[in-house]
Amino acid sequence: MEYDDEIRGDVGAVICIRELANGKSRVILDDVDNLSKTGQGDWKHHSFVTWKDYDTEQLHKLDLTEKEYADFGHYVFTRILASKKALK
Repeated sequence: MEYDDEIRGDVGAVICIRELANGKSRVILDDVDNLSKTGQGDWKHHSFVTWKDYDTEQLHKLDLTEKEYADFGHYVFTRILASKKALK
């Protein structure tokens, strides 16, 4: 793609990182719905999916294993595809 056409799908996933007080950070995954049918969206929370705690310093150094990155990416894609199926 040479440019962003600003059109998005009906569903998506939001990933955020929340630092906790104990030197850990929580990676949180939520499903979201796109309220805009013609644009980048106004995203609305649909449902909580999962979370996992990591050592904050480890996250800041991007010091996860390839398997952890791959597993997380796989999980995100399967959530989006499952959400799209549920809309049909």
